[in-house]
Amino acid sequence: MEKYTVPEFGTLTGIKVVCSATSVAGPLVGSLMADHGADVIWLESSVGPSMERNNPEGCQIAQDRRNMRSMALNIPTEQGKKILLELLRDTDVLVESSKGGQWEKWGLTDEVLWQANPKLTIVHLSGFGQTGDPAYIGRASFDPIGQAFAGLMYMNYQPGSVPAPAYPVVGDYYLGFMGVFAALAGYISAQRTGRGESVDVSQFESILRCNPLSAMLDWNLPEGHPRRFQPGNLNASTAGYNAYKCADGEYVYMLIISRGVMERVFPVLGLEYGSAELPKKAVYRIYDPEGKILEKAVVDYCLAHTAQEVETALLAVGAPVMRMMKFSDIPGNSHVIARGSLTTCQNSRGEDIVCCSVMPKMKNNPGRVWRRAPGWGEDNKEILSELGFGEDDIAQLYEQHILSE
Repeated sequence: MEKYTVPEFGTLTGIKVVCSATSVAGPLVGSLMADHGADVIWLESSVGPSMERNNPEGCQIAQDRRNMRSMALNIPTEQGKKILLELLRDTDVLVESSKGGQWEKWGLTDEVLWQANPKLTIVHLSGFGQTGDPAYIGRASFDPIGQAFAGLMYMNYQPGSVPAPAYPVVGDYYLGFMGVFAALAGYISAQRTGRGESVDVSQFESILRCNPLSAMLDWNLPEGHPRRFQPGNLNASTAGYNAYKCADGEYVYMLIISRGVMERVFPVLGLEYGSAELPKKAVYRIYDPEGKILEKAVVDYCLAHTAQEVETALLAVGAPVMRMMKFSDIPGNSHVIARGSLTTCQNSRGEDIVCCSVMPKMKNNPGRVWRRAPGWGEDNKEILSELGFGEDDIAQLYEQHILSE
């Protein structure tokens, strides 16, 4: 049996995390913590491998499950629950993603988990939360479901087209980042008070929290107000704030907002900031006369120049502007190379593939990639041995289908 002892590195060294989660949000929580030194045990079901293993290229699992150990356990069985509770006795954070109330149905309430470890931080990730209207709590939810419920799909809807979620599964990533915050906040509190915490993190609320302006304008302004959100208008009716097509067919995105930016950009566009037609304001609205003038000038300027020419000219005067990058442009970009934003890790076939580096970047205690994503149940024996199980005990668990690999 090859032993993968977690090396000591990073800001989270010494923290133990059990992550019983599939898809995107839960694995993201575990991955970010593992990249910074936490001992993260990926608790898969022994009934069958997690859905991420169905990716033939192995890209998602290679990045989101690196630095972890894997244990394939049939949690809902009586023996599975006993093993889980034993595992949690010295665990700092448990992350689980399922339908609201699923663990309670298994008899694994927060109170039962705290009997095993009173300082445990429990992070429940779900689509609609653990409380609220019973008709919603138990609903299955993936990223597009959360986006449809929380208004993000509506926000990105373009009239005349079929509504579609914003990609790549941003609702899942919002949920994952909220989950990391919840895990660390609960852990810090437990160190201070000696008492664990249970955190209910819902996907739809994570999406709502990351979309304050458009939704709040709609909630607080009267019907018919020009500042209320309208489908197809992604920037609250701000002129000079959009993606613009250029002479070479490429696009640039710019934000001509604030007095300083306008003073510097307007001469490039052939406009006079502060004239009678273009009064000095921090923001022009596209429904106002000055906003229409600015918007037309931007459109005309971009159509007369290539995307690179537009970016170069506006950068020269300190404007926020960026050519739309294709995925193929990113690895060779000088800034990406200089920061080391990309690295390589191994997929399930042992092949090196390009993936994101560890982030965020820590100066004094940097994270690192020390292990590929584990195979299904690859670390069963090592983890159970750490809990005091002997070889015969482990063999019996395989015979009972409590474990798999």
